[in-house]
Amino acid sequence: MEKLSYQVKSLNIGKIEKHTYGERSFESAIRKQSINEPVFLGKMGLKGDEQAFKDHGGEDKALCLYPYDYYEYWDGILAKMEETALFGENITVVGLTEERAHIGDIFSFGGAVIQVSEPRNPCYKLAAKYEVPDLVVRMRDTGYTGFLFRVLEEGNVCQQDNLVLLEPHAEQVPVSLVNDVKFFDKMNKEKLEKVLAVDALSSSLRSSLLKQYSK
Repeated sequence: MEKLSYQVKSLNIGKIEKHTYGERSFESAIRKQSINEPVFLGKMGLKGDEQAFKDHGGEDKALCLYPYDYYEYWDGILAKMEETALFGENITVVGLTEERAHIGDIFSFGGAVIQVSEPRNPCYKLAAKYEVPDLVVRMRDTGYTGFLFRVLEEGNVCQQDNLVLLEPHAEQVPVSLVNDVKFFDKMNKEKLEKVLAVDALSSSLRSSLLKQYSK
């Protein structure tokens, strides 16, 4: 049986910069640039890529993916739309959406092996960058958040490498379901139990959902 494979549209890294959008100033590496040459993907992320704050990195959040499938949706909503790394993602991928990706799914990416760990949590910097005050709400409402990976095996990767599904997780909990219990159906014990049963869920999100479950 042929393994599922997804095209990497762009591979993106960024440096921490000071940004001023309207009345807001902050440091961020959100303005990423696409690269064509191979780069090392380690446990903490792509070599040369930076994160301004601890919550934006770490072993459970080493690599951020955003589906290229949604770029058309955002065209027109975002007046200053970027052609690559629309939401500061490390990899822009065709076809791998929150519905199709499951927490714990394992993929090969060039010489590396990566595993889905949690949905991406949209932050205010995206709204500030595009001067769309309700952008975070729009991302949550649509479910078009993107998601994060941990790195199981380090290695060199490049834009020409596809993401190839090596091992789908047995629990088959899609990223979209996790977004649902995070943002909408917060008190649904059955859904929460299903998400919490996934051993590959990131430790920080597990802690947050356990508190949610105990309310």
